[in-house]
Amino acid sequence: MKLVHIKQIKGSRSLYGTFLYMTLLPLFIFGIVLMIYSSYTQTQNIRSEVSDNLRNVGIAVLSAYDAGYEGDYNVIIVDGNVEFYKGDTYLSNDYTLLDSISEATDVDISMFFYDTRVLTTITNGEGERFVNKGANATILKTVVDGRTPSFYNNVLIDDDRYFAYYMPIMSKDGLTCLGMIGTATPAAGVSRMVRASVIKTILIMLLAMLITAWFIMHFTSGIIAIIKKIMKFLSEIADGNLSTELDPVVISRQDELGEMGRLTNVLRGSLRKLIERDALTGIYNRRYGGNKLADLINKGIPYSVAIGDIDFFKKFNDKFGHDCGDAVLIEVARTLNEHMRGSGFAARWGGEEFLLVFENVSGMSATVATEKILDAVRERMVEHNGQFHSVTMSFGVTSGNPTLSMDENINNADARLYEAKETGRNQVIGE
Repeated sequence: MKLVHIKQIKGSRSLYGTFLYMTLLPLFIFGIVLMIYSSYTQTQNIRSEVSDNLRNVGIAVLSAYDAGYEGDYNVIIVDGNVEFYKGDTYLSNDYTLLDSISEATDVDISMFFYDTRVLTTITNGEGERFVNKGANATILKTVVDGRTPSFYNNVLIDDDRYFAYYMPIMSKDGLTCLGMIGTATPAAGVSRMVRASVIKTILIMLLAMLITAWFIMHFTSGIIAIIKKIMKFLSEIADGNLSTELDPVVISRQDELGEMGRLTNVLRGSLRKLIERDALTGIYNRRYGGNKLADLINKGIPYSVAIGDIDFFKKFNDKFGHDCGDAVLIEVARTLNEHMRGSGFAARWGGEEFLLVFENVSGMSATVATEKILDAVRERMVEHNGQFHSVTMSFGVTSGNPTLSMDENINNADARLYEAKETGRNQVIGE
C-alpha cells in the first residue's frame, strides 16, 4: 500500500515550488530595490557630473575675461540700450570668447549684470540672442543677494527646460556682487543620457537576475530530483519491495542528501533483516523462505527440499536451560547456512525445524548433500557454560514435483522426516 503521506505531498504545494518561492521572490524584490536605488543613484551622479561641468565652464569663462580684460564689470544705459563693459572694454557685441567656449563645451553661457542678461549664447527660433531679459527672482535672491552658487534642474529659458548652474560675479575687491554668470545645457539631452544609463543598468541587472534565477532553478531541480529518488525508494520499501536499490547517484553525493540516502539504505537493510531473517539464528525465517521457494517455482527452476529437525531438542531446554537451547539453534543454523552456500538456502521453519532448498539439484543428489550436512552437524560441538554438547538431526528429502504445489512437496519431505524420526532419528531419508 502506498504511503498516504506521499500522496499528500503530490497533492499539495510541491517542494520545488516552495524552494523557488523562497529563493526567487527575495531575489526579485532585491533586484527591484537595487534597480530603483541604482537608477536614482545614477540619476544623481549624472546630475552632479553635469553640475560640476557647468560650474567648471563658468569658472573658465570668468577666468578668461579676467585674464583678457582689466577692471570690474559695469553697464551703461544709452537711449534705453544696455551697454556692457569690463573696465574700459565694450563687450556687448563681442561674442568671440563666449561662442568659442560654448562651441567647445556644448554649454550655453549667459552673463547677468545684476538682474539683466547682457551676454548670452542662447538664441531664439529666429537666431536672435536672448539678451536684455530679466532673471528668475528665486535665482537672483539665492545667487546675487545670497552670493551662493546654485545648480537647478528645471530652469525655463524661452520656454525650454535647462539644467543650469549660476555663480555670482564679484567686484575686484570682493565686496560687491555685480551680477552672475549662468551656464546651461538643455534638459532633454541630460534626460536622454540619464535614460540611456538607467536602461543600460536595468538591462544588465535583469540579465544578472535571469542568470542567477536560472542557476537557482537548476540547483533546486537537482535537489528535488535527488529527493524524488529517495521518495521513490521509500515508496518501494513501503510497498514491501525490499529488494529495490537506491539510485547510486544519491549514495555518491557527499552532502546531507547523500547521507539521507545512505541512511535510508541502512533502514532498508534493517527492515529486510527484521522481515526476512530469523531474530535468533540470523538465517531466513519461514515467511521469507516460503516466498523465496515460491519464486523459484514461478521461474521454473528445478529444486529439492529437505526438512530437518533437531533430535531430542527438548532435553537441552529442560536439562540445561533455554539459553542452552538457543545456543544449539544458533550453532545448527550456522552449520546449515554455511553448507548450503552455492547450492541453495536454509531457513528456520519453526521451533527446532529447518528447511533446506536445493536449486537445480535432483532428489538423489539432495539426499547425498543433506547427509554431508548431517555429518557436519554431528561433528560440531555446541559450547554452553563450559560444557560441550553433541547434536544430531533427522531429515526428510524430496524432489520438487512440478505437478504438485509447494506445500504438497514440503509435506512429502515432512512425511519422510517423520519416518526418519520414527525409525531411529539421526538419519536422512530421501528418494
